[in-house]
Amino acid sequence: MKSFKARLNIGVIIFSLLFFSALIIANVIFFNSFGERFISARLAHDTDALLAALKPGEAGRLELDIYNMNPIFLKPLSGHYFRVELENANYQSKSLWDKTIPLERLPHGQSDLFRFKGPKGQILLVRTGSYQKAGQKIWISVAEDYSPITKPLHQLMMTLAILNGFIILVLIFFQRVMVDRGLKPLKQITEDLTRLGRGETLFLNEKVPEEVLPLVKEINQLLVMVDSRVKRSVTALGNLAHAIKTPLALIEQVITSDSQIHGKEGTAEIKQAVHDIKHWLNSELRRARIIGTPAHGQKHPVAELLNPLVATLQRIYEGRQLDFQLDIDDRAEFLGDRHDLMELFGNLLDNACKWARSKIVIQVKSREGGIAVIIEDDGPGVTLEMFEMLEKRGTRLDESGEGHGLGLSIVREIVTLYDADLAFEPSEQYGGLRVSVNLGKAI
Repeated sequence: MKSFKARLNIGVIIFSLLFFSALIIANVIFFNSFGERFISARLAHDTDALLAALKPGEAGRLELDIYNMNPIFLKPLSGHYFRVELENANYQSKSLWDKTIPLERLPHGQSDLFRFKGPKGQILLVRTGSYQKAGQKIWISVAEDYSPITKPLHQLMMTLAILNGFIILVLIFFQRVMVDRGLKPLKQITEDLTRLGRGETLFLNEKVPEEVLPLVKEINQLLVMVDSRVKRSVTALGNLAHAIKTPLALIEQVITSDSQIHGKEGTAEIKQAVHDIKHWLNSELRRARIIGTPAHGQKHPVAELLNPLVATLQRIYEGRQLDFQLDIDDRAEFLGDRHDLMELFGNLLDNACKWARSKIVIQVKSREGGIAVIIEDDGPGVTLEMFEMLEKRGTRLDESGEGHGLGLSIVREIVTLYDADLAFEPSEQYGGLRVSVNLGKAI
């Protein structure tokens, strides 16, 4: 692809050539038309003078009084010529010398104007017409050299072409200067990206022109999402390592202890430790299956994401025969990271599946700037003390075993990332837990 500068230069050149060519043509047409009208008016005056010089002679026949003519018609090849034809006589100016000019015998009262190549290569503008005087028919052609008009027109064309070429060069120069100045913020962004890659800065500087600001904000938003995801991954790995550390230590202790302990009690402890390790690994693998492919900063219809997720959970908890009741607004759309939305729903619904007896109700409504989500179950709910712990930002209930544990800490991180509202309360209708999330637009 051609560079931005090259495309602008080509555009300026093409536009300038079209504009100035049209300007030159318009000037030539205007001045040529003006010259023709001017010369035509003079030819009409010469025709009137010739008609006045035609006087009756012997026997009443018209004769041309050449002594009362303009002296210009007497000078050879002067550029001013005439030709007069009567029914019984013909006259032409001495300025024609041994040449002649065309004369059309038009019907009475008609005239014509045309160009003709005259003597010495002169371009003549010829006016011919038919008249009547003293009852006699008269045909007159008068001509004048048009070169004094055409030569300045050619000079005008050359002058305008040179001037316009100079103007085009000046425009290209100033356009390049302006483009360089306009692209300076982009060069700064490139430098910021280089510094970002070297770890010298965390975000791009948003002090840029408003045309570039949306791009910079989108990049910074992407950086925030990537940073948040890395932190969540690190936290998840830390939680997983912390969770399986104790079972592994127990296994190591049982294996390396006195052989007398290696009986049923030791075997039971090892089985329990292995069961705990498998539980944590399966939880993380299940979450990985639930989460889809990320797509940043797009609108995602909630129904298209939630229905496959519910189907996945139904397969995972097939033995529980859970009844999922979905009430999803068709207009509900989430603007942000598809990965985050799937992880949010995945953790909340996975938690509801663990505690529900038989029913899980999901409501998603569209609201201005985002969506409102309510998830309820018919499980045992939580105690007052647990509610207080859930309402404390950053509190984790990992020690509670399965249920409201590691997943809720991830939910907290997503809610914080999108500056959303998260609330826990008892479900009055179903008796279990009611979780409300109000998600606005992505940051």
